[in-house]
Amino acid sequence: MFGKKTLAIGTFVLVLGLVACAAPATPQPTAVPQAATVVVTSVVTPTPEPTPVVVTATVEPTPVVVTVVVIATDTPVPPTETPMPPAETPRPQPQPTPTSSGPLDFAEPTRLDHWQQLPEDEYECTIILQITGGAPPYTVLHDLDELTTWETNPAIVFKARGCIRIVHTITVESADGQTVSHDYAIIPPWCG
Repeated sequence: MFGKKTLAIGTFVLVLGLVACAAPATPQPTAVPQAATVVVTSVVTPTPEPTPVVVTATVEPTPVVVTVVVIATDTPVPPTETPMPPAETPRPQPQPTPTSSGPLDFAEPTRLDHWQQLPEDEYECTIILQITGGAPPYTVLHDLDELTTWETNPAIVFKARGCIRIVHTITVESADGQTVSHDYAIIPPWCG
């Protein structure tokens, strides 16, 4: 008989705890109530005769702390690609054939048009070509240096050193397919 009362009291306390957990709790701004704690305020003592057992219980909301963990990585997230319709490939437009203004040529340089001294016995030299004929644009080669220009009087700028004769080759190609080349030799004016 004593075992049945203990079982009944345990079952009652369990049911009371479940009811207390399901009972609405007053929300608090700092904590989210999610579980309840049953506190028994009186002690139940077994009696030999069947008498009703009264249990007083107080339900108190238990604050729940929520922790959010953010894990950062150095691995970039690939962007999602939106399918694009294939772009139309522009077709090259036919270019007009350059009109030649006669046979391509230029005067062989006999002197520098400008020069200035630089540090360490170097000089910056300028030759201005006078191109006639052909069709622009012109490609001007001064030894290994290359210049493309629409002008008929382009400036060639290069460096020279010391008092030795300045010897180079100039080649001009025009857009109509003509090519002309001249070698030149100039005595440095700073060695006068």
